[in-house]
Amino acid sequence: MNDGVFILRDLDKFTSVTDAIIAKELNLKNIVLKCGVIESNYYLSQKLNVSLATKLFYLSRLRVVNGKPRSIEKTYIEYDKVKGLEKEDFTDVSFYRVLDNKTGFKINMTNEEILIVEANEEECEHLELEMGDEVVLIKGTAYIEDGNPFEYFEVTSIPSFYRFRSV
Repeated sequence: MNDGVFILRDLDKFTSVTDAIIAKELNLKNIVLKCGVIESNYYLSQKLNVSLATKLFYLSRLRVVNGKPRSIEKTYIEYDKVKGLEKEDFTDVSFYRVLDNKTGFKINMTNEEILIVEANEEECEHLELEMGDEVVLIKGTAYIEDGNPFEYFEVTSIPSFYRFRSV
């Protein structure tokens, strides 16, 4: 699906995708797929520099832009840093704006890896793809001022949704 709808991501600065969508005057709908508290596994423990089985805030959302599903976003944060965040309504709002308003935390840097992978069954279902279709997978760690890992995230999107720029 390449209908000309895309978001430009500057690789040298952190910006909210919700804000970028709104700035382009696109119709946005965020659908919360899951929100709650989980225990960290080995992989997430390594990414967030926490002990195995540490409680994590977890949020998974589907972004629908101009009536078409574009991406699935998953975020993980050490629960002790954001207690109660799972009670917030993340439908049609900027996650980072809610995070800032409720906790005062502001992301100031991310390290990201951009991959092209085959969509799994869940991604095919939510993004309306066929098995074997490729997706863009962005895996990253976000940091706040103290320099420690604050958030681990994964964004799976249809290939045409993101364009990347480095200045």
